[in-house]
Amino acid sequence: MKIAKQKINQLVKAITAFVQEAKVKTATAVNTGILFTYWHTGQLIVAMEKQEQYDDLSTRQLLIDLSAILTTKLGSGFSRNQLIYMRLFYLRFHAAGSKKRNGLTVSDQISWSHYIELLKIEHDDGIRFYTQLIVAETLSVRELRSHIRKALFERVVLSKNKKQQPALPAVSNKNSTHAINDFYRDPLVLEFLNIPSDTRLTEKKLEQSIIDNLQLFILELGKGFAFVGPQYRMAIDGEHHRVDLVFYHYILKCFVLVDLKIDGLQHQDIGQMNMYLNYFKAEKNTAGDNAPVGIILTNEHGKLVVEYALGGISNNIFFRKYQLYLPDKKQLENRIKQFFSNKKQRK
Repeated sequence: MKIAKQKINQLVKAITAFVQEAKVKTATAVNTGILFTYWHTGQLIVAMEKQEQYDDLSTRQLLIDLSAILTTKLGSGFSRNQLIYMRLFYLRFHAAGSKKRNGLTVSDQISWSHYIELLKIEHDDGIRFYTQLIVAETLSVRELRSHIRKALFERVVLSKNKKQQPALPAVSNKNSTHAINDFYRDPLVLEFLNIPSDTRLTEKKLEQSIIDNLQLFILELGKGFAFVGPQYRMAIDGEHHRVDLVFYHYILKCFVLVDLKIDGLQHQDIGQMNMYLNYFKAEKNTAGDNAPVGIILTNEHGKLVVEYALGGISNNIFFRKYQLYLPDKKQLENRIKQFFSNKKQRK
């Protein structure tokens, strides 16, 4: 008996969907089991330390002896280094599952490899920030390391504290309840361009370097950016104008225009971006698109120039500073400590 191809395809589609869902559930269950095991291993180690009143030297010897015995009995996965992180996992997340308001909670959406990187972070607010970011942007461990290395948490907190410009439009859907402004980076760190300090930089060179490293640039920009193209041409009154980089933000559902400036920001740059945004609003937006957003990426800008030039403009124009080299992380960390210290005093 010949079975209709359409029926077979429907059956294949249903089985495929079921198998894929089962794989996700299985992976989640395995990850949950690993985290549960490691958290409780850490709990048992800490309990013995307290019971026996171990000092640091005794705890060190305990982990060495325990690693040797567990490795013999259970196999790999219980090296001294792993046990150190299991112990720290419990100590940092001891409020997991409790009603403690400010306690860190364990997420089964995050792998043990992610947690090892998170446990290297000193401040609980930093762990909380990166935890949300991993889930929201499905970051790989490599991407997480990159953000931590470039002090993303410190830059976001300090840039929000400046309140130099309005927030980007808020975003909320079934996958994310974060606002794009939650991931505001100031400055954008473009160290991955590997531009030597003695290079005579031009806007063309900067643009080409960004295009050559587009994936890393989008990672630095934040979640939701899809590249449309470079040097996007617009014909206005018989003249051709070009915007350096055009993206489409698939969460905000709008075009994002990026203009690069290497010699600081001039008031004409803001007027030019305003024209570009009006063009896209009238000529390129389709049904369902929101108003386009303009980002002027500059190495510096004056506050008064921005304030006066933006007066009366209703379009969404924002500014990002960029730097070609990694920030001084120690300096940023000190500023963060001061920020939270002042915050506590205000309470």
